[in-house]
Amino acid sequence: MARSSFLDTQQGNRTERLRRYLNASRNADAYARFRARRKNSRQLREQLEDARGTFHREDILEDRYEDHPNSHRDATDSETEPEDECEWVEIHEEGTLNPIDSIIEARKAQHRELAKQHNYSIMIESLHSEYMRLKFKTKNWAGSWASNDFRNCNFLPSNKSARLVDLVDISGQSRTTVKFCPCTKDTVTLLQLGYMAGSPMKPQTAFSMPLMIFHNHLWNNCHVGTMPFTLALRDYLEPRSQRLHAKNSSHARDLRRPFSAAVDMFRLLEDMTDNLNFRYLQLTKQQILANVTCPACFGPQPPNINVYPQSTRDQLVICLDGNFQHRHHSKASRDHGRLHIPRIFLDPIEVQAATQEIRCQEQLINTPAQVSDTESHHHTSADEFCAAPNPTKADQCTESHKAADDKRNESTWKGCNDTGLMGCCCRHDAAVYFANIHKSGEQRCLPMAIINRLLEELEPGRPVSILYDIGCSLDKFINLRDRLSDNRLRIKFGTSIVHAYVHDWLCQLKYNPRFNTGWGLSDGEGLERMWSYLSPLVSPLRYATRNHCLGAIAHRLKYHNQRGIKQLIYWLRRKFNNAIKRRHETRSLLAGLLLTPNPHKSNGSHYTCGFFKRQWKKQREFQSAHTQEEDERRKKLVNLYKEEAVLDHLRNRLKGPELFLGTESEVKELLDRITERAKQLKCDAEDLRRLNSSHLSAEKQKEEKLLLLLWDAKSKLFVQAVHLRAKREPIINSKTMGARLGTKLKEKIFKATLADFNGTLTYDMFAAMNLNDPFWNDGLYYHCKAPWAIDPNVRTGINCVLLLGRIQEEFQLIAQELSRAVGWAISYHELLTSNIDYLKSLLHQSDCPDSHIDNIQMVGMNRKSKMKCIARELRMRLLSHQTIVHDWSDDV
Repeated sequence: MARSSFLDTQQGNRTERLRRYLNASRNADAYARFRARRKNSRQLREQLEDARGTFHREDILEDRYEDHPNSHRDATDSETEPEDECEWVEIHEEGTLNPIDSIIEARKAQHRELAKQHNYSIMIESLHSEYMRLKFKTKNWAGSWASNDFRNCNFLPSNKSARLVDLVDISGQSRTTVKFCPCTKDTVTLLQLGYMAGSPMKPQTAFSMPLMIFHNHLWNNCHVGTMPFTLALRDYLEPRSQRLHAKNSSHARDLRRPFSAAVDMFRLLEDMTDNLNFRYLQLTKQQILANVTCPACFGPQPPNINVYPQSTRDQLVICLDGNFQHRHHSKASRDHGRLHIPRIFLDPIEVQAATQEIRCQEQLINTPAQVSDTESHHHTSADEFCAAPNPTKADQCTESHKAADDKRNESTWKGCNDTGLMGCCCRHDAAVYFANIHKSGEQRCLPMAIINRLLEELEPGRPVSILYDIGCSLDKFINLRDRLSDNRLRIKFGTSIVHAYVHDWLCQLKYNPRFNTGWGLSDGEGLERMWSYLSPLVSPLRYATRNHCLGAIAHRLKYHNQRGIKQLIYWLRRKFNNAIKRRHETRSLLAGLLLTPNPHKSNGSHYTCGFFKRQWKKQREFQSAHTQEEDERRKKLVNLYKEEAVLDHLRNRLKGPELFLGTESEVKELLDRITERAKQLKCDAEDLRRLNSSHLSAEKQKEEKLLLLLWDAKSKLFVQAVHLRAKREPIINSKTMGARLGTKLKEKIFKATLADFNGTLTYDMFAAMNLNDPFWNDGLYYHCKAPWAIDPNVRTGINCVLLLGRIQEEFQLIAQELSRAVGWAISYHELLTSNIDYLKSLLHQSDCPDSHIDNIQMVGMNRKSKMKCIARELRMRLLSHQTIVHDWSDDV
């Protein structure tokens, strides 16, 4: 029988470790006595078996361990046996521990995490300086000498320490002995060998810089997770080199964690390089936006800005939207350390400040009783603080969007700390700013914080047009609460194209971009395409650390904007060509209408553009006078008519044989209830009709009833059409560089509709029907016989006239955007060349004067080395900028 050994483990919680420490000596004595008893018992059994001289087969399956090994002793032996009981220290159970113990353990873990971050910050500064120096020497590790050893240490070999490190390259992997010097960080030493360390302190794994650069390009263009990439890399490298075994094992190592750490370190070095160049060039916030976001939106102002009309002059068009797919589980990581916020993300302090401003403003408006009631519900969302003064009268546009009214609750994101993203992008789909949604819904403090940040960084007085799914609701809130009073005149709101059709018609007249001036052909669906672009990151980042999650999204958006800048002029040319094509199609359709006789004129004249414009003006005036109270009255009438139809249906059913299945009392009770409800509905209908100023005859009332019921059915069908179109429209837009919105082949569709007049509406026809189709006219609802309400030709002509106006605005916006983009390219080129020449002049001076370069810290470099390093980086950026401008030249 093998002898078991005692292992003094240090595992367990604090209570178990304390118990072992206090009873260590007693435990040792008891363990010694226990082993002595087992030894004596074993010797006694061996003697008995030897005396018998036989072997019992049934003993094979018996347990040799005995709970009481000395139970076979006689009474005299047990009486003479010394007392073996030991005294134990009484310690409370784990459940009754003092809460201070868990607080102390959490504080220790937090201290360890903060110490790691402190060491990491010291290491990354030294690593960044060496990274910038070697990046130029090795031509970003693409030169012929990129694999050279750049270590330069004067320490004796006896003072250096050697350690095995797994070095992984794109062509092979090996376990190599690397000598580290105490004067240089281990990560810096590995970088001098051409490898990125897999951990900040005493790394055991490192990956070559060419491999890191290759993975960066691969991850940006076709998303690949860390685990599948490391597995594929291992399967590819093992046949071509040696296998990297795990410690004390024969199976291969798992490189996922060190490789993920190396990727984060590589991305951080790239961001630090960008920030260093911005600090040295002393760029303004708008200039930084032009460099990292969109030069066409944030470039310098065109010199001929006064030649453009006021509606589109110097206009900036952005869109806002929220997304709740990018959630993060709260238990995926321990958030003891500080949260690193990338540049493109708003600091949570800014969002909290916007929330606090909303609450303070609400406290000024509400009565003291309302304020105390509000403060008693500390979990109340910002949207509830922004509610209208009359809580019983909700905004219908807000109710139609579940995100607007914040109807999501804790069950929607159970177990998540980050519940989504709030984004802002420009007209060219470039990401501007994002806000992290933390344990809440799409609250108004999020768009308010983004708007505040954007207004601070823009040129003073520049007009900003904002497209938002619930732009009408946000605009009403700002007016009601008197927010952004200093910048209110320069801001206007609209609804995105696809979502605009969900809003009621009065809202569309004011906020639909196709019905109002200054928007061009902007669709406001850029963020929908952005969410589709970021969708591959949803699953892998849900269980990552918060810093890694935000960093990965920011890195993907950074590449998205860089690619957008390279293709910006091509994008503008595509938009310009599409606008020309749409103008040709619209003019062709309008030309056919202008040749059509106008049945609304007695002189037999044809339709004219002036007639369409006058009809549009009359339509706006008529529908603006159509009050909200009238809408409420007619909707209540629709509900009454539906209930009357149900009662009529019940009466008809009672005439059938089913009547004899019930007792006399049941039938009488049912008839009485039907009669009572019918009287109540009749009284309600008469009260609603009295609210109407015009008294209609019985025949007209019946006509009104049928028209309202028909309108209600069409309204429900229209909602389904909007949902169906909303699923397909962003994908169509991404392929056609802008929303088509029914103008493509509209004339053929119109002719096909006339050919199938009064035909059966099938699902295929319904799915293909455009939202601007004359089928969706509102004449049934408004009871108006004006040409704009009943004549499909007039409605088509109005749409053509409005669309031609938006196309002309699109030309004006594109011209200004092209001017800003070219102006940025020229000014940025001049800025780089002038700073490079300035640094060269300083290097040739024996006594360099003080400048802002002295405020830039680069560890391990003197003043001249720092200037050389920055000048080299500027030259590389100048070459990259010249390449971009050269690619633009084919499309300008």
